Amino acid sequence: MGDPIAGRVLEGRYRIVQRIARGGMSTVYAAVDERLDREVAVKVMSSALSTDPAFADRFAREARVAARLAHPNAVSVYDQGTDGSHVFLVMELVRGRTLRDLLRERGVLTPAQALSILEPVLGALAAAHRAGLVHRDVKPENILLSDDGAVKVADFGLARAVESDASNTRTGLMMGTVAYCPPEQISRGSADARSDVYSAGIVLFELLTGSAPFLGDSAMAVAYQHVNSEVPPPSSRRHGVPPQLDDVVLRATSREPSGRPLDAGALLAELHDVRIDLGLPVVAVPPRPKPKQDPDATQVFAAVQRDPARPPAPMPDATTAPTHAGPDPLQRTVINERPPGPPAVRTPGESAQAGRSGSAAKPSDRRRRARRRTAIVVIVILLLGLLTGYGAWWLTVGRYRQVPDVNGLTQSVATQQLVRDGFAVNSAVAREFSENVKSGQIIRTDPAGSSHVIKGKPVTLVVSRGPERFPVPKVAGGSFTAAQQALATIPGAHIVRSDAADGTGKIPKSTVIRTDPAAGQPAKRGQVITVFVSSGPPVISVPNVTGKSKDEAQQMLTSAGFTANFVDDYSDTVAEGKVIGTSPPANMSAVKFSSVSVVLSKGPAIVTIPDIAAGSDPDEAKVALENLGLVVVVKKKNKAFLDFSSYKVDRVEPGPGTHVHKGSTVILHVK
Repeated sequence: MGDPIAGRVLEGRYRIVQRIARGGMSTVYAAVDERLDREVAVKVMSSALSTDPAFADRFAREARVAARLAHPNAVSVYDQGTDGSHVFLVMELVRGRTLRDLLRERGVLTPAQALSILEPVLGALAAAHRAGLVHRDVKPENILLSDDGAVKVADFGLARAVESDASNTRTGLMMGTVAYCPPEQISRGSADARSDVYSAGIVLFELLTGSAPFLGDSAMAVAYQHVNSEVPPPSSRRHGVPPQLDDVVLRATSREPSGRPLDAGALLAELHDVRIDLGLPVVAVPPRPKPKQDPDATQVFAAVQRDPARPPAPMPDATTAPTHAGPDPLQRTVINERPPGPPAVRTPGESAQAGRSGSAAKPSDRRRRARRRTAIVVIVILLLGLLTGYGAWWLTVGRYRQVPDVNGLTQSVATQQLVRDGFAVNSAVAREFSENVKSGQIIRTDPAGSSHVIKGKPVTLVVSRGPERFPVPKVAGGSFTAAQQALATIPGAHIVRSDAADGTGKIPKSTVIRTDPAAGQPAKRGQVITVFVSSGPPVISVPNVTGKSKDEAQQMLTSAGFTANFVDDYSDTVAEGKVIGTSPPANMSAVKFSSVSVVLSKGPAIVTIPDIAAGSDPDEAKVALENLGLVVVVKKKNKAFLDFSSYKVDRVEPGPGTHVHKGSTVILHVK
């Protein structure tokens, strides 16, 4: 019985030509994208999966993620769709074979061949890991080797969509890949980039040895070995494998994910180092053997070509025709047309009868019939042309409509415009925060505005919730630790401490003064919030009040934030009542709000000349005057040949009771 999909046009665009491969989860067809006129591969999921709406939604999401992966060593995903009960994926058509086919042909690859194939695979996986995509089903069947020598990884996202459905595990659809599954995917159902590294390590083991490390009678037995056993070094299975490759395989296939390279990029770097250490060249993918031809069939074909008069031999029907398969199912060719049979041969009697009836007809009747046939043929050709043109227009343009750009409109206005243009609007509206679009307005649509989609396809509106903001809590007066805990309620807030002097003198040291933004103000997600913590009063310069009056000095020091403490002292240079100086001195640094000593002048010191009696001892008189801060000059009358001890005080100049400045000169007369 023929394939029910062969010959169909999915979604009015992808014409299925022939089946090229079939698996437990899907069937792959060669097809033609009639809109872009290019060959593609269409993977149609099995009916058991397609009937599950949850799977169809997951499959569509994963296909969109895989379509964003652009790498020369990854099979490109062009489109995804649903046609009736058929869920399908449209991919790049790779003419060639799989790595599994190459292993069947060669059995074992050399280290240079193994690395030359695995390095492009790891390059594609590394690009997927950077994009946050995990393959989850790395195996030789998903590594394609094109006829032009390219290595490509297939089924990005598809394995993830299938694996996420628990029913697939129960039905055994994934049993074919258990030989490459990492332990954590088997035991816990979890997978990350290091899981792909494990599977790539198993593939490298198989390339170097010709078989997977774990074999068993059932998938469960193989899975048990993955979970409970360490992968052996490849050299234990095949002599001649370099120890450097043993180390790479053992690291990549560690049972604990933490013991493996972080992702495919890290494993690729290790393989690159091994290639350099071993001096391995980059070699081309081994070509596949040419299919053998049947000489007899060639002779028959040539004979038919040489004899145009010979009627062509009848061919078998398309539904029962055998297929010629080379090493790769992608190269299978299916006969899908029945050649015309041998021409009808009339007997001589039939020819004579026809000649008689033709000659009996009138010429005018023959002309009328000929004109009628000609008119009918022309009309039929015109109708066929119109129908063909309309069909082409409908398939390429007519059933598609441009989604209106409703960005910036309100939800109600956008809904009205979409319905007016023939689109359905999903009742479930997505809402997102936006810094640029006002609350209640449309940020975007899915499908996007200005894109061309099938009429009536539902459109999802994404409505703005306005800017996302969080109020800054009040933390002033507390500690910095308490402020950190309170500000942690703002998602992603980056809290920065800044010590600041307290200009009021009222906030203790190490106490929060304020925040920026201030308390109660809105803050964005991830915004930087500065917390100002008191470092105590500031250190400032003492103002210069020398020569100022007491009131002036008081005002200047108070305005600067100091407390003035006045003391008096004599000064011969500073007028009475003026400031002689300060402590700390002027222009020196001091803590604000501290006390400054201010010295006020009492003017010069005044001394009264004492009453020194005449005839008293000169030495005693001199000492008494010097003790008062006076400068004493002794003036004596001439006494020839007499010693000084015989002198007595005569008088003091200025005289007793006279007021003089301290330090003045006094003359002590003696005789």
